[in-house]
Amino acid sequence: MAAAHPTGQATSRSPETARVGAVLLTGEALLDRAKLVLTVPLQARVGVRLLDEADPPAGVWFTVEGLADNGSGGVHAAALQTAMEVAAYLALLPQLATDEHAITHALSTQLIAAAPTGERVELRGTLDRRGKRLAFLSVVAECAGRTVARGQLTKSVVPFG
Repeated sequence: MAAAHPTGQATSRSPETARVGAVLLTGEALLDRAKLVLTVPLQARVGVRLLDEADPPAGVWFTVEGLADNGSGGVHAAALQTAMEVAAYLALLPQLATDEHAITHALSTQLIAAAPTGERVELRGTLDRRGKRLAFLSVVAECAGRTVARGQLTKSVVPFG
């Protein structure tokens, strides 16, 4: 069954994954969950922020500085992967029930181009498929209008709390 991502991107979720009586994250509950993930110390120290405060699934951004700088004038791959994790999680949020959470158990990243120190990197996630216990997501990172990295993530859906 196809569902529309708030940015208009197509997602898919099998009908059997919708639990009877499950309440999906929306509105304030979704915003609160997004704020929670951004307060994780690693994400906070890298400086990961929402592209749109009113639409967390739209993606995230950070500036290549501090911990995000690799010391030789570009983005640190670990900072990029940290932001990819967040962008993927936020893309999945509208398909999670209020009592569900998701953790990454597989991540593949292709580093395509450098993002220079001082520049803004924007990351947008797409839910490719949501099953009962697994979600498959893609993330694209861009800097100054060009793609600098792509990632594929597999997340396990687990109980929240």
